[in-house]
Amino acid sequence: MYDYATYKAEAEDIDFTQADPAYTSTRCSKCGTTLDENLPSQAKFRCQKCGYEVNTDYNAAKNIGFRLLRAGQKSPHGGATRHFVLKSGTLNVNGRYSPANR
Repeated sequence: MYDYATYKAEAEDIDFTQADPAYTSTRCSKCGTTLDENLPSQAKFRCQKCGYEVNTDYNAAKNIGFRLLRAGQKSPHGGATRHFVLKSGTLNVNGRYSPANR
């Protein structure tokens, strides 16, 4: 899967970094609590501490995005800060969410 994603990213001239998926499915992207019980099913995430409910893959993607943001607030070249965009809006390093303008 990684080779396929790398190939597709290169074909579109998109930077691609492999992220460590450890605990991304069981960690709450809202409050940070990591519990196996947060994953009651393959498709559903529900935090046992704060009650946040969302699709498991969406929660994991947010956690990976947070890791990239926290890994370094500056780009590797010392330029602009890093950002990532979700299809439904933007999430910053402080966890603030801004819905996409439609």
